[in-house]
Amino acid sequence: MKVRKLFTLLVILALALPLVASCAPGPTPTPTKAPAATPTKKPPPTPTPVPEACAPATEGPLAGVDPRGQTVVWWHQHSRHREEWLLEKQAEFNATNECGITIVPENQGGYNDIRDKMNAGIATGEVPGLVVGYQNDQAFYALAGGLADMNPYIDDPTWGLTAEERADFYRAFLEQGVHAAFDDQRLGFPPNRSMEMLFYNQTWLEELGFDGPPTTPDEFKEMACTAAAANADGTGGFILRDDASGTAAWTFAFGGDVSNEDRTGYMYNGQATIDAMTFLKGMYDDGCAYFFTEGYPNPELAARHVIFTQGSSSGIAYYASDMEALGSEDVWGATAIPHTTSEPVMDIYGGDIMIPATTPEIQLAAWIFLKWFTSPEIQAQWDRCSGYFPTRASTAELLTDYVDENPQWGQAMALLPYGTYEPQLISYQAVRDAAQQAFNEIIQGADVKATLDALTKEANELQAELMEE
Repeated sequence: MKVRKLFTLLVILALALPLVASCAPGPTPTPTKAPAATPTKKPPPTPTPVPEACAPATEGPLAGVDPRGQTVVWWHQHSRHREEWLLEKQAEFNATNECGITIVPENQGGYNDIRDKMNAGIATGEVPGLVVGYQNDQAFYALAGGLADMNPYIDDPTWGLTAEERADFYRAFLEQGVHAAFDDQRLGFPPNRSMEMLFYNQTWLEELGFDGPPTTPDEFKEMACTAAAANADGTGGFILRDDASGTAAWTFAFGGDVSNEDRTGYMYNGQATIDAMTFLKGMYDDGCAYFFTEGYPNPELAARHVIFTQGSSSGIAYYASDMEALGSEDVWGATAIPHTTSEPVMDIYGGDIMIPATTPEIQLAAWIFLKWFTSPEIQAQWDRCSGYFPTRASTAELLTDYVDENPQWGQAMALLPYGTYEPQLISYQAVRDAAQQAFNEIIQGADVKATLDALTKEANELQAELMEE
């Protein structure tokens, strides 16, 4: 009986021990955190590519052309202080342009010297990157395939002119380098211009009872004849200018043109030229105009040997110098050729800068420099140095102090918006000589209409011959 109770007690203890052990407190477990959600990482934004300075364009007609590191030789005719200024600007451009372009200006003598060297260079393939010359020079070079058309450069979306920049150039100045005889290629670009002017003695006009200066041919003749009568020695009126630019300027002032309608030939026998030459011949016959062949007419105006002269605006500084040299205190000025039109029509002229046909890289580098050189800021500096007129309207805003110091220059500059231009034709150099001869024949008594008919025929024959060569 005792044995059975003992056995029963042992069984109960055996069953109870696991229960006690199972409830005993164990070590406190370290709580396990749920893994944090991994945020979705956005890829970094793709940076907008910044084109390398002067890297080739990716669109447009000049796509892929690389102007960087090119050397551009520039043949020009400037000397003395103008050349010194150019060398300073060369150094500035070479040191600051982002394309690493090197400009090398080289004085090659006068326009005739440059023409000879260009014609020889086109034949051998040795031409510069830039060259100066007149519009008839452009026609010579283009006929031989020696010039690049600048239209693709001006119009290019990367390298060209904006609409605002293009509109800033005086209309006639940009048009002057476009040649109808060569499918409207743009063969030249205008860095500066001069203009055909009438110079007058304001003080003397007032002494003679005129407010001056004249605006119409009738007013002009009355004033000139009055001054001639005052001198009573064959002088005093107007010094005739027989140069071809003089004939063109008077034709423009009478509302005509010496080019034909599409600018591919000549029209010296238009009614405006006939009327203008008849008018000048009448002034000569009446003793109100005369020839002066002993040099430039500047001193004659200062000495009151004449009340009106005609010539290029580039002579303004010489008129001022002669007035000072002769001790004249007269007030003088520069104005438009007297005109029958409602507004003045000014004969503007000047050498362009051309881009010879070389390589696409050199041609683009040349254009980049030319665009910089004709910017308003650089152009204003060039005008102060050279005495030329700007080709952009906004440049005038940078020249107010220069105009204050040079009022006659300012008078002339105000007429730039009224500009037009002489023939651009390959034959014009020879035709100029023929026009001068015709003018003198008319003054000496030749029939005006017959002489101008003959001049027109000769001029167009010269043009046809040269275009066929």
